[in-house]
Amino acid sequence: MEVSAQTSDLEQIQSWKDEVNVTRESLRSMRSHLEEIAPNKKDEDSLAQVEHFQNQFIRQMEVADEMHHDLKQSAKKISNNGQSLIIHDDRPVDDVDVMLDRMQTFRKLYNELQEEFKGFSAFS
Repeated sequence: MEVSAQTSDLEQIQSWKDEVNVTRESLRSMRSHLEEIAPNKKDEDSLAQVEHFQNQFIRQMEVADEMHHDLKQSAKKISNNGQSLIIHDDRPVDDVDVMLDRMQTFRKLYNELQEEFKGFSAFS
C-alpha cells in the first residue's frame, strides 16, 4: 500500500513540475510581449504599468523557480522513503498536502497576473 501512495505522490509532484515549467514558459512569453508593446506606451500611467508588469514577471519567475526546486526536493524525499532530511524553514517540502496548498496559491497568483496583463496588453 505504501508503494502505491508513494507512486501516486510522485506522479502528482511530476504533474506539478510540468505545470510550473509551462508557467515559466508562459511568463517568458508575456515578458517578451511586454517588451514588444512597451515602446508604444508613452503616458505616465502606462509606463508605470509597464514597470509594474516587469517587476511582477521577475517575482513570479523567482517563485516558479523556487517551486520547481522544492518539488524536485519533495520528489527526492519521497523516493528515498523519507530517509533524507530536507529542511526549509520557510518552504516545507516534506508534506504533499503542504505542496498542494503552495501549488494552489502559485496557480491563483499566476492566473491573476495573467488576467491583469491580458487586460493591459489588449489596449496596445
